[in-house]
Amino acid sequence: GGEQAIMIDINLFIAISAVSMLTGTMLLMWIGEQITQRGIGNGISLIIFAGIVSGIPSAIGGTINLVNTSEMNFLTVIAILVIILATIGAIIFVEMGERRIPISYSRKVIMENQNKRIMNYIPIKVNLSGVIPPIFASAILMFPSTILQASTNPIIQAINDFLSPNGYMFNFLTFLFIIFFAFFYASIVFNTKDISENLKKQGGFIPGVRPGESTASYLNEVAGRLTLGGALYLGIISTLPWVLVKTMGVPFYFGGTSVLIVVSVALDTMRRIEAQSYTNKYQTLSAVGL
Repeated sequence: GGEQAIMIDINLFIAISAVSMLTGTMLLMWIGEQITQRGIGNGISLIIFAGIVSGIPSAIGGTINLVNTSEMNFLTVIAILVIILATIGAIIFVEMGERRIPISYSRKVIMENQNKRIMNYIPIKVNLSGVIPPIFASAILMFPSTILQASTNPIIQAINDFLSPNGYMFNFLTFLFIIFFAFFYASIVFNTKDISENLKKQGGFIPGVRPGESTASYLNEVAGRLTLGGALYLGIISTLPWVLVKTMGVPFYFGGTSVLIVVSVALDTMRRIEAQSYTNKYQTLSAVGL
């Protein structure tokens, strides 16, 4: 059947496969753009969200089969549910958490901009880097395995087994890489020097901190402490699936980048729906003259 069709002309099969994957990717990109323009939320993110969530029924079915065949204890299932709910709650708590640095302005600046909205605090998220560190870490660690698995050399095979995703070293290196990329990416997206310079130009300052270099150093210190907590949180969430599989024999992977994306997209969609409802409410009030 399928194997014979592939063996007829391998070059033709590769060409058709490449064109099919490219066409499917372009179609998904187009659908994502249509959702973004006409729907609520980011279209591509919602498509990824749907792809991840579509695997939940099969995971539930596999767990039920293990319980029915007595391969998994019912108490273990309850413990897994508690861990899942606690993990989702922790992700929501951290993703919505932020440190607000208060900003003060001189009376002259306030009087000049009394009809404008002036930001009176600097929000610094606990997780400044988002889901980028786990993606980078997994991509870097999976690349050697992809290259080495084609070799038949015993030494290379031993190295490949040592870097297996189910091994201790792979998950330990994942944890370390996530911490590194969390600090690296946070330093890019949160440029304290630019923030301090813009704040100084606008006539604002942080109470108790001198404008300029002192403000940048203070923001660096605060962002560093928050990023450390965010990096540890990302490392724990990303290695959680491996821990659950090793310790409890869970038949599915829960945690990592997938659950981060699902929760983040759900929170973003809720914010957009709330903002849209407020906009419609204000438009209705304006239309009736209130």
